[in-house]
Amino acid sequence: MTITIAIANQKGGCGKTTTAINLAAALGKKGQNVLLIDMDPQGHASLGLGEQCNNTTGLYEVFIQEVPLTEVIRPQVTSGVDLVPATISLAAVEHLLADLPKRERQLALHLEQLPRRYDFVVIDCPPTLGLLSFNALRASDIVLVPVELSVFSLNGLERLCETIDLVAEKYDLDIPLHIVPTMVDYRTRFSKQTLDDLRERFASEALPVSVHFTVRLKEAAARGKSIFEYSPQSLAAHDYAQLAGEILRRYIPVLAPDDIKRLESHIANELHAPAQPDRAPISRPGNLTGGDGPQEVTLIFDEFGTRDIKIAGTFNSWIPDKGVETCYDNGHLIKVLNLRPGTYQYRLVVDGVWQEDTANPVQTVNEYGEINSILTVEPVDEPITA
Repeated sequence: MTITIAIANQKGGCGKTTTAINLAAALGKKGQNVLLIDMDPQGHASLGLGEQCNNTTGLYEVFIQEVPLTEVIRPQVTSGVDLVPATISLAAVEHLLADLPKRERQLALHLEQLPRRYDFVVIDCPPTLGLLSFNALRASDIVLVPVELSVFSLNGLERLCETIDLVAEKYDLDIPLHIVPTMVDYRTRFSKQTLDDLRERFASEALPVSVHFTVRLKEAAARGKSIFEYSPQSLAAHDYAQLAGEILRRYIPVLAPDDIKRLESHIANELHAPAQPDRAPISRPGNLTGGDGPQEVTLIFDEFGTRDIKIAGTFNSWIPDKGVETCYDNGHLIKVLNLRPGTYQYRLVVDGVWQEDTANPVQTVNEYGEINSILTVEPVDEPITA
């Protein structure tokens, strides 16, 4: 079964093409076979993967019946991802489509002729709600809307949702709509408030995933690479991997093939790995509320020398060192967290590279096939002395 995802938003600057490129790449990294279709006449999805398509055969020639869709596909533009490129000539195709029977179904008809080798088709829609966008919507099983956090974006989002509802009603379609916030700057109060507003107003549509604001995404596009090729350990790579995982969990409720391989590899490594020393959390005296209240938990790192160490986990929304105090004592690097009793997953960011805490033997495999370390904070009734 092939699942087709339309990446749509008529507002520019929302990360639409960036999301199309990197969601496709994230799905490809998870062992899925993906076809990325560039339906934007500007051809930015093609350009963002290093494909120069100015004088090439692409989607325009497919729509005017000069060539079949299979002949314009560029294989393996990034791992697991094939590409149908677009050129500026695509802007003229709407006038030709207007005279065709089933004019809103032309893309779907071409997709039906493809061999059944793709798990996902990801469509980068044009930034206007014309016939090209209607073709993408009619061909899609899911609509994913990237949204930049601003008042104008939220207002435009309501209109886009209304349009998609009208298309679904007119053609008796069931098109799930999902919203993913992009370019989120968690350092600003405005971003946090707007994100809360978005998730309140669109509670059923907003995904529990967002994409951090980072210049790495622009740098990757400028070099014609996905974020996974350019900066695989960046926050943005983690975010898009998380988005792909969310899509897989909702629509393919089994582990992706490469996740299974990673899990098998991890189990094999663990069976032959030497025992690692425990890293026990030490609660500092005098700062405990007792019971279920927050406790000051200290982690001491000795094995990394002078390297830059940050910690990210479920306790701080996976934002490295958010809410974490860093200090040094007699040459020891110390991370101090205020946590309520419970079990938390975390990873270390060592000189910008994400990894598990090798000194902590309590681990689990996350949905991306990577290793998360486990930290358990027990409730206490009175201060503990180390």
